[in-house]
Amino acid sequence: RSLPPDVHAFTGRDVELRRLQAAIPGPVVTIDGMPGVGKTALAVHLAHLLAPEFPDGQIYLNLHAHDATQGALDPATALDTLLRVIGVGAARIPPTLDERSALWRSRLAGARVLLLLDDAAGHDQVHHLLPATPGCQVIVTSRRRLSGLHGSLPLALYSLPREDAVALFRREVGGGHDLDDDAVSAVVELCGRLPIAVRIVASRLRHRAAWTVRDFLA
Repeated sequence: RSLPPDVHAFTGRDVELRRLQAAIPGPVVTIDGMPGVGKTALAVHLAHLLAPEFPDGQIYLNLHAHDATQGALDPATALDTLLRVIGVGAARIPPTLDERSALWRSRLAGARVLLLLDDAAGHDQVHHLLPATPGCQVIVTSRRRLSGLHGSLPLALYSLPREDAVALFRREVGGGHDLDDDAVSAVVELCGRLPIAVRIVASRLRHRAAWTVRDFLA
């Protein structure tokens, strides 16, 4: 049970959540979109909603496709991590990629496990990590469309609708500020209605009690 904490004040994405929940359990779910659009937030929130359906484990693994410091995980290293997570001792982890993939799939056979693979570089990085049992569910996030994962359910994520971006801004700012509707709408548009940007600017305003939203807009 290694999921990150659910996102505080998760807002919007109702249509996307309904579509994904209706398809699960089922094919691999892929969520793609530009940086900051909320792929990880949506995937983590969805995983927490689904957790009771997968009592044998909910596993999170960051594949670091765009981590300039660490670099992307190669599939063999990713499988080494996953096998350790499910209790395979280091001495029993085989040396080759194919052997690790086979052992991983064997250990998950008959289990109900949710696997969240975050920030994938492409389908080649993910292919060997997929369980073979129908009782498992995989959610993958990526900046790229993973068309090479045949049979997967793709979801392209875009900026929040204005109403949801405004609601997110208001929830993040909280009380204590005079939030003029027109000014708030202008701020979220300047953020491109990207959730990460809306959260950052709302946090800055929350910590400046003397500012109005129009001061911040300027």
